[in-house]
Amino acid sequence: MSFHVAETLSREGHDVTVVTAFPNRPAGKLYEGYQRRLFATELTAAGTRVVRCFSLFSVRSRVISRFAENISFGLTSGLRVLFSRRPDVIYANTWPIFAAAILTTIAQVRGIPVIQSVQDVYPESLISQGRISERSWVARLLRQWDGMNARRSHYIVAISDRFATSYREARGLSAERVHVVQNWVDERSITPGVGGERARANAGVSQATFLFGYGGNIGAAAGVELVISAFAKLPGIRESHLLIAGAGSQLPACRSLANTLAPDNVSFHSPWLTAETSAVLAAADVLVLPTHGEQSLVSVPSKLISYMLAAKPVIAQAVPSSDLAAAVDAAGSGWVVAPGDEVALTRVMEHVMTLPREELQRIGIAGRNYALQYFTLGTCLPRVIDLVKRTAERR
Repeated sequence: MSFHVAETLSREGHDVTVVTAFPNRPAGKLYEGYQRRLFATELTAAGTRVVRCFSLFSVRSRVISRFAENISFGLTSGLRVLFSRRPDVIYANTWPIFAAAILTTIAQVRGIPVIQSVQDVYPESLISQGRISERSWVARLLRQWDGMNARRSHYIVAISDRFATSYREARGLSAERVHVVQNWVDERSITPGVGGERARANAGVSQATFLFGYGGNIGAAAGVELVISAFAKLPGIRESHLLIAGAGSQLPACRSLANTLAPDNVSFHSPWLTAETSAVLAAADVLVLPTHGEQSLVSVPSKLISYMLAAKPVIAQAVPSSDLAAAVDAAGSGWVVAPGDEVALTRVMEHVMTLPREELQRIGIAGRNYALQYFTLGTCLPRVIDLVKRTAERR
């Protein structure tokens, strides 16, 4: 999404610089063709200047390594902003709290308005993952710090109404400073049905086999392990298959679990290239979107949009009051199961295997129609572009 913002503004003739890290996601390893230095500059075809800054990498999703990654990028990116030509506006989609604090402090000193995009609410996200206690002094301190960062920002772009409420009520921002713009996907990147047969063949899955799919980051907050466990308990497992596409810190653990519980009926597609997204999603009969604990209350997985655009039914594990559950219900695009409820997930998976193909197609199309209306580049990007331009003009 940041790429879309930068490239659109560049094509319109604006001078755009992106300050970012060296590419390493999702495995936490430097991409081939890159060499880490303090700073490295590239130029895109649209004329966007990309400045890559040194940072530590986090191979595993651990608090210490993520903290080191956060701080190191905050320091180098902050230095770049401090000593660069003063921009009219900063659109920030950076590491929360610490890197954000460095950026907003420097921006405040230099009088640069900041529009901060919030993808996850912290420390609430850490609390939902069980990494810190809600009543701890750490949680109180981080919430105060995040609130300070938000108040230093000119605007906050929140990806859901729940996120916006957190910044208005828990952090004291006025309503006019918080804008809700949902995450989006370029609808042209996903074509329903195209490439599915080839993806099945590559995974060794016949066209007659009922295929459950997962596509995305296989990290600590994803809860993919529970999907494997629930799938392994299916009475009809011999007539079904689970395809997991992606990479992340929990991939080795998921491979090990699958080899133990259902070695013949679970397969992995990793690495999963962006160009393969449409085909891999098209291969599945039903897509599964798990979340861990109360994570769905503090983040909205962007994979939901891709799932919907693929015109596939969705089984989502989410807190019923979450924005994720609300989107699935509003779209009529599938089923919502409570996080951590392995028995309920198995039952829903067993149920969907009994539904006629026509019914699954109808549910999938309903999800795609909803996504086209609310979660696409054409719908959401212009709102962010307009906010960036207006902020720059009023500086």
